[in-house]
Order: sequence, then C-alpha cells, then structure tokens
Amino acid sequence: MKFIWNLDPVAFSFLGIDIRWYGLVYIFGFLLTLHWGWHLWQSVNKKKKIKKEKFENLVFGTFFFGVLGGRLGEFIFYSPETFIYDFFEIFKVWNGGMSIHGGILGAMLFVFFWARKNKISFFQITDIFVIPLTIALMLGRGANFMNGELVGQLTDQSWGVIFPHVDEYFRHPSQLYEVLKNLLLFGILYSLFRRKLWEKRGILTGIFLMGMELCDFLLNFLENQMGGFIFSQQDKFSVFL
Repeated sequence: MKFIWNLDPVAFSFLGIDIRWYGLVYIFGFLLTLHWGWHLWQSVNKKKKIKKEKFENLVFGTFFFGVLGGRLGEFIFYSPETFIYDFFEIFKVWNGGMSIHGGILGAMLFVFFWARKNKISFFQITDIFVIPLTIALMLGRGANFMNGELVGQLTDQSWGVIFPHVDEYFRHPSQLYEVLKNLLLFGILYSLFRRKLWEKRGILTGIFLMGMELCDFLLNFLENQMGGFIFSQQDKFSVFL
C-alpha cells in the first residue's frame, strides 16, 4: 500500500496569518509544563513550598532560553558561518531551524542559575520538567511529519512514505519512529515517577538524557539494517508561524 505525503503543515489561519502545527506544539508544551508541572511539583515538594507565580516565572524562563538555545545551537553546531555572512538570519524564525541539543542546553543553563538563586536543587526541577518535555517532543515529531521534514532515508519496506517535495522514492517515516520513541520514554519516566524515584534526585533526568541518546542509537542501527539511517544532520523545523 503506497502512502504519498500530502499533508498541510498549516493548522489554521487567523487574521491572514498561518498558524503551523509546530507553533501549536510549542504553546501546548508550555501550557502543559505550566499547569501539569505545577501539579507534579506540589505532589513531590511537600516541604519546599514556592509560590505559584515563582514557578510560572521558572517555566517561562526555561521555555524562553530553551527556544533561544535551540535557535543559536542550529547555527553554532551546523552553520557557524551564518554569524559572519548573514547574521540577521538568526532572527528569522519563520525560516525554520532549531537544534534540540541547543534547546536542552539553553533550558538547563537557565534552570541551573535559577535553582542557585532560589536555593533549590537543580535536579529537583529537571526531574519534573523531563516528564512533560517528553510529551512535547513526541508531539513535536508528529508536527515534523505534518511539515514533511526530517524525512528518513530510502527504504524498500512496505510502510515507506513518498515525500513528493523531496523525491519520488519510498523513505522511512523517521518522524513517526521518533513519536513512538518519545512515547516509550514518557511511559518509562512517568512510571518511575509514580514509584517515587524522584526521591533519588537526578535519576529521572539521567534516564531522560541517556534514554534519548540510546533510543536514537538503536533506531539508527535498526534503520541501517532496513536501508539507511533515520536522522538528518540537522534538526530543522518551522516554529510558531
């Protein structure tokens, strides 16, 4: 059965502005962390009370520096010459381009300094944030599929997808593999969270980071056995609009 990608990356238009699926994922991820993250925080921090407004500032700052780090990481890691030849391209977020590693690094740096300032354990925060983050990453990869980007390598597998804007060959739907990966990682993290593994600070954060890399390695290995690596050299996606 042949599947030809012809999906619309635009979720809807408002006042003549196209709102893309990835933009909605960003908004959902922020709100999920803001509300569910607060519930998780209250459930595990009976003694270390903070005001909800302070937690909201933490979430907003983490989100902002995550986006900033992801944007800068795209050019630092993959095209540093942009800083010299086309500096203002960095601010053109509508052209897409984001590094997940830069995003995580930017967010973690903000959390580190926020935690020191407020005398709260760094891992006390990240052990909570990684849970809604895996949901946001899962939906984000789904948005990648809607955008028809981060396509996989050529394959002769029956579930291959043709992306006409790339070529006329079957390719692995690598974005959907990533959706399943993040869903699995969320299931593991949330199960361990409910078993109170958060009492051993840093374990959930470590499992998230190692799980991301290990799953990527295994998926790459399996895809190589079925005709090509999954991931492109750059994590590019459209943000917001």
